[in-house]
Amino acid sequence: MGRHSCCFKQKLRKGLWSPEEDEKLINHITKYGHGCWSSVPKLAGLQRCGKSCRLRWINYLRPDLKRGTFSQQEENLIIELHAVLGNRWSQIAAQLPGRTDNEIKNLWNSSIKKKLKQKGIDPNTHKPLSNAESEESLWGIQIQ
Repeated sequence: MGRHSCCFKQKLRKGLWSPEEDEKLINHITKYGHGCWSSVPKLAGLQRCGKSCRLRWINYLRPDLKRGTFSQQEENLIIELHAVLGNRWSQIAAQLPGRTDNEIKNLWNSSIKKKLKQKGIDPNTHKPLSNAESEESLWGIQIQ
């Protein structure tokens, strides 16, 4: 992942966002909507690139964003949707209002996959693991 060419042409800020920058972005999007993300920074008076503004809004500033741990119902829904949709995180996120595709993907990879394996379920196929496979995953051994 590199920076966009627009980021090299101008002196754009990178790194942590200040509360003032957050406020400018919130005010602009609340008043005008986001429209074309590449035009948002200039219109909002920010020294950032459009991608940075888009990610900041989607992952941190949206008013409907849900914070905190996932409920058991949300985890169950993710498992059900993953069985049907696979790793289509944005389609899964569309069914969980206030959750981002990235945080759902991170939850899947960090904990749900492990929970399924512990229950003897293959996280890819959502079918029971065979005895040999479950012993391998238990001991971290690959039998050839």
